[in-house]
Amino acid sequence: MLNVIEYGKDEYDFPALLVLGCFDAIHIGHRELIKKAQLQAKINGLDLGVMLFKNGKGDKTVYTLEERLAILEKYKVKFALVIDFTEEFKNIPAEEFLRSVESKVNVKAYMSGKDFRFGAKAKGKSATLKAYADDEENGVWYLPVKDVCVDGEKVSTTQIKEKLANGDVAGANALLGEEFYVSGEVVKGAGRGAELGFPTANINYAEEKFRIKQGVYRVKSAIDGEEYYGIANYGGRPTFGDESVQLEVHFAGFDGDLYGRTVEVRFLGYIRDITAFSSAEELKAQLEEDKAALVADIEKAAEESASSGEEIAKDGGEN
Repeated sequence: MLNVIEYGKDEYDFPALLVLGCFDAIHIGHRELIKKAQLQAKINGLDLGVMLFKNGKGDKTVYTLEERLAILEKYKVKFALVIDFTEEFKNIPAEEFLRSVESKVNVKAYMSGKDFRFGAKAKGKSATLKAYADDEENGVWYLPVKDVCVDGEKVSTTQIKEKLANGDVAGANALLGEEFYVSGEVVKGAGRGAELGFPTANINYAEEKFRIKQGVYRVKSAIDGEEYYGIANYGGRPTFGDESVQLEVHFAGFDGDLYGRTVEVRFLGYIRDITAFSSAEELKAQLEEDKAALVADIEKAAEESASSGEEIAKDGGEN
């Protein structure tokens, strides 16, 4: 079970390796760092901890704190050191920050990406950590990890946010190492989808979460152990004169009540911009087209999966 340790308040007594970083996205670079930290923690008999900023560094985060904690738990991280990025915190000198962490957490080792910056005016860096660890009086060691690059460019949260803002969820997913997702409670909607024959689940999109481009997307969700593909509308409903921004999803083949439940919606691809249709009937016709394309994609994926399975079986039989 993942423990949440509040910076400056909670204590963690077991000897630990602490991974330093911002982690408001947990992308493929972060995942590589955490995997290497897992190995080092195991070799050295240390508990693995990861530093997180509760609400990012002032901007909206790609994943909410709860979503990030859930991801870290999958990596069997023992604890998350959660920090409020306040004005007071921003002014703490680098070494003072390390000592304040160690006053509450039994840190024996640090790991970070080579480009990690911390402390007042971001003066702390990898060299600062190395010098701190080289001082035997501090009783810690430090291991930097090389940045992960794609097409010659370092993977960053900024890149991911740019792609999400442009609706390029497939590109963002490649950098995240999984599908970008929204985890939220299903709430009551206006019921217009059901009237059109396309019932939708209206899903709460957390205020602190980064806003993707408004549009219509292909998505999928796991509901009661079954995987359902769907069409998501993120934005307004101009056909009905409703400009309020909401996330609503029609799941193909699902028939049930989701009100009050938490659903994880994973974004697969951008379909089209949101359009103001001249009538509800015209909107329904477009939704039929969207659904037909979605079903075709599902069938194609199933065929490719089956074909791949047959090839594997054939190769196995010949060998």
